Amino acid sequence: MTAKLIVIGLDAAEGSLIEKWASEGVMPHLASLMRTGATYTVANPMETLPGAIWPELATGVSCKRTPHYYHPRQLHTGEASKRPIDENDVDPETYYWTRASRGGARVAAIDMPQTLLAENFNGVQLLEWGLHDRNFEIASDPPQLLETVRNRWGDHPVDVCDTHQRSPDGYRRLINGLKRGAAAKTELSLSVLESEAWDLFTCCFGETHCVGHQFWHFLDPSHPWHDPHAPAEFRNAIRDIYTAIDAGVGQLIAASGPGAEVIVVASHGMGLYTGGPQLLPEALARLGLSSVESDKPAGKVLRNLQKSNHPVIAATRETVKRLLGKQAIKSLQTFSGSLHEPFESPRTRAADVPNNRCGAIRLNLKGREPLGAVAPGNEEADVTETIREALLELVHPHSGERVADRILTAREAFGPDHHPDVPDMMIIFRDDLGVIDAARSNRLGLIEAPNFKPNLPRSGDHTVQSRFFIRSPRVNAGARLREGNVLDLTPTVLAMLGLPASGDLDGEPLLRRTSVAAE
Repeated sequence: MTAKLIVIGLDAAEGSLIEKWASEGVMPHLASLMRTGATYTVANPMETLPGAIWPELATGVSCKRTPHYYHPRQLHTGEASKRPIDENDVDPETYYWTRASRGGARVAAIDMPQTLLAENFNGVQLLEWGLHDRNFEIASDPPQLLETVRNRWGDHPVDVCDTHQRSPDGYRRLINGLKRGAAAKTELSLSVLESEAWDLFTCCFGETHCVGHQFWHFLDPSHPWHDPHAPAEFRNAIRDIYTAIDAGVGQLIAASGPGAEVIVVASHGMGLYTGGPQLLPEALARLGLSSVESDKPAGKVLRNLQKSNHPVIAATRETVKRLLGKQAIKSLQTFSGSLHEPFESPRTRAADVPNNRCGAIRLNLKGREPLGAVAPGNEEADVTETIREALLELVHPHSGERVADRILTAREAFGPDHHPDVPDMMIIFRDDLGVIDAARSNRLGLIEAPNFKPNLPRSGDHTVQSRFFIRSPRVNAGARLREGNVLDLTPTVLAMLGLPASGDLDGEPLLRRTSVAAE
């Protein structure tokens, strides 16, 4: 046996597609795992703080306590400007593989999303070699592992999957790169797995994430871009990547040995990119709560230039910043109504904050924000209810159906003891209306904001589907359960390794709930 327990992540792999293609024989190895193990459909933070999915999986600690919900650009309490989550914000000691290492287990961790190297690790670590989200740096422990990987496989063929062109050549380069990347990830994972006997081996495939974002419209006839006559290599791209990774999963499970326990994690799903959060800046501006002026043409131009990732625009933007200086830039932004850091202005009473598929709003509270404008208590409650009522009045221009499904405050979602970095309001937009590019109400009029962004050419976005597929003598073979939470992964791993769970975990071992024992 090369591993007592193997944990394999499938980043943003849609659970319903896995189950469909497994039943059709397209994914035979996961089909076998479902027959010989248990399938769990588990709850997750996808309707509150979607970006917290991997931190919760990796740590077993709720996002209400460690609110790492938008790694690229998040607002932190006491700071007026959004910034990336950095190394000082993250504690690698909380990962399940680090906890296992500290418990004396020999561990290998390969490409686990949104994580950092732990020090004095009992095993090997390789991070951010081939992932969809690269928030820190490619690194390994020991350092020569990364050198070995690069000498044998090079860098992952796809660095950033959003930079392809929406053309046949662009899509072809991308899908071929993802296929090569999936094959290389399988090979390098096998090389580490087979290098010694591990107590815990954990790795993650990121290609499922990228292919879902970029190729969804080729699969889904409901997408406005769908072309039923598109080349078969594009129409079958998602299935082909899932099939390739299924083969890799099969090889890793086989190499781990016949007595190994197995967990395969489909972190969160993928479906039609419906949108909705992009309507929030204009809605708040029309309510008079934002420092960004409503629909001011100059402001629109500057905001688009600020957000663009086009290399020429980005280079020009940096040159202008150097020539004019920060204060001149800020004055121009304020004049044009395009100030892109609203909490730098005392005129802001509420602003949207990035939160992936779920809309989020933060109030500019006195005593919490550097330039607070809203008093806690009655004024805070009044602003919150004004926003809630106005957003719930918005309807789809064509169907007349309300576009927001639910609106939760942080207290409603997480209780009174949540971390102050958590957004004050979370807006769950409906996903059964198609693409939401506009909404209207008597109060706010017609708001139009395209969901498609030229610098982010995605047709697929995340769904709330999360799956655990577990093979162990401690679960019922073939069982299908709708219970548990992604927070349960860490305590389940520790329980399967015979290690105690510390009191800081918010989940509990799934094995307690289902099953069977093999004493």
